[in-house]
Amino acid sequence: MKVIAIGGVALSMSAVSKLRRLDQEIEIVVYEQGTVLSYGACGMPYYISDEIKDPKKLIARTKEQFLDMNIVVHTLHRVINVFDERNEIEIINLETNEIFIDTYDYLIIGSGASAIIPPWENVKLDNILTLSVYEDSILIKSKVDSGKIKKVTVVGGGFIGIEMIEAFLTRGLEVTLIELDNQVLSVLDKEMTIPLEEHLRSKGVKLQLNEEVIRFEGNTQVNKIITNKGEYETDLVLISIGISPNTSFLESSNIELQNGAIVVNRKMQTNISNIYAGGDCSMIYNLVAKENRYLPMGNNANKQGRVIAENINGGNFLFNGVLGTTVIKVADMEAAKTGITEKEAILMDIKYKTVTITGENHAGYYPNPQPITVKVIFSPITKVILGAELVGYKDTALRVNVFAVAIQKEMTTSELGFLDLAYAPPFAGVWDVIAVALNKAK
Repeated sequence: MKVIAIGGVALSMSAVSKLRRLDQEIEIVVYEQGTVLSYGACGMPYYISDEIKDPKKLIARTKEQFLDMNIVVHTLHRVINVFDERNEIEIINLETNEIFIDTYDYLIIGSGASAIIPPWENVKLDNILTLSVYEDSILIKSKVDSGKIKKVTVVGGGFIGIEMIEAFLTRGLEVTLIELDNQVLSVLDKEMTIPLEEHLRSKGVKLQLNEEVIRFEGNTQVNKIITNKGEYETDLVLISIGISPNTSFLESSNIELQNGAIVVNRKMQTNISNIYAGGDCSMIYNLVAKENRYLPMGNNANKQGRVIAENINGGNFLFNGVLGTTVIKVADMEAAKTGITEKEAILMDIKYKTVTITGENHAGYYPNPQPITVKVIFSPITKVILGAELVGYKDTALRVNVFAVAIQKEMTTSELGFLDLAYAPPFAGVWDVIAVALNKAK
């Protein structure tokens, strides 16, 4: 049996590594268009900030290590067509431009996603960059290390944009954020982002919300960005307005897509029975919405890869689904979210109630207590918890994991409000902020 994987990062390499552990005889071939495999993309901002000194630390396994596992990897090879009716793929060697055909019994698609770049005027000037793949982080870091970059403009206030703002601040750069929405981090409800925005401003970030990019200016290198409200001098622009699944090569296939993302079932199987997909190029099952959504996250891709391997090996494994649990560090602050937000509940026409409280990360009499704001979304009828958002300082983000377990297990506000959470003055109050919020809700 021969298995081909498209893409060499989280989804594919998780799948083929697990598959090799399950079966030593299967022929496994991987095609990756980049030069680096199996790297921690989420660590790239912290390499650019110089908190991670060696970029090789982001690489989990090398091509040679996979070869030692009898997994053949072809880097700088891009798959350009999938012919599912005859179990073939068409590949171009990016070094030689040779085009050839390979055949498979099972196909794994983990082609990921790419940064969205609108057709803005002069968007191809030098120093207008994105952070999508490993090579991008090397380029951005080299630009900053040169000492020629003083002013940076980040376009887009999502997760990558906010993480890169922190990275640039850490490097001592002057940072402007231009965001089309009226808030940063649109995955959160607006009122939860206000303290984050105030904190960024206190760090010197120029926050330009409700502002639209029109064009860029410069001779060969960008030196100014023009919006519908003003113009800003800049030495480097990072575009981070979102990502789009890398699935254009599937136009020749019969694989079902939804808004460009591959449709899969709970087995991570496409509508073609011997083709599986996962990661940033595919849809994923949302436990609260109870339907497929597009939610690209590296930790999900690794789990999906293992499910794919088990099923190719003859198993009958179902992917549990996700809640959209996310955490982010915003300079000295932390934010987290799981389940649905209030605005998502409105869009989904779900009956809900909310409660919001602000407490402290540990006992008030213990030195240096820090505020944590908790917002809980729950059913007004069953009291089942539907979502939670947390914003604060030290010890905020990981508290979201308690809510993630509670939502997945369909716990009520009363059940979680009286859960036996850990208590000691350095870690929490007698009533943790989680319990305070839930007891107010019930």
